[in-house]
Amino acid sequence: MNYQIKQASEIIRKIKGSKFIARVCVVESREMAQAIVANVESGHRKASHVCWACRIDQDGESLGYSSDAGEPHGSAGPPILAAIEGRELTNVLCLVIRYFGGTKLGIGGLIRAYGGVASEALELAGKKRHKQITTVTIQCDPDNYSDIMRVLRKYRLSVQPEFTPDSVSVQIEIPAKDLNNLSREIGVIPSATIISG
Repeated sequence: MNYQIKQASEIIRKIKGSKFIARVCVVESREMAQAIVANVESGHRKASHVCWACRIDQDGESLGYSSDAGEPHGSAGPPILAAIEGRELTNVLCLVIRYFGGTKLGIGGLIRAYGGVASEALELAGKKRHKQITTVTIQCDPDNYSDIMRVLRKYRLSVQPEFTPDSVSVQIEIPAKDLNNLSREIGVIPSATIISG
């Protein structure tokens, strides 16, 4: 079972003179996470480190990524990732900004500090069941468009149709658990095809 956060969160903690700012937000891809990290880095140029971890749902499998961002190997990114995995969260980014306060914490101290502030921020964000969403495109002749829409209304899906003289394309986002039933219903409509992605 995977979960996602209910809301973005931020906490600030002082640990032996260093200031740690932990932020949690929703991300849909590793690239999106890295763009947010780059944005935070540019906003905190005087920070000693901007360490982070994210966990992304890719076709039903959760993949974790992390960065120590110059802290000793394994002392920052992995403890943050462990806090995410311990809550079974996916599609989430947790980053921790550190302003060094003059006292070295040692490897064990860093692991406790990064893991601890990440855990607090994740706890504050809360969690809810993760719904895996699949994006598909349905194509059909214009004559069958109303049949397609009749099926889609049953699933209460928002649609983005594109019309050409010869065909209609409708892109939808649907919970993965409903895709088989939808495919079966669309499959009986003449000229209709479903394309993944």
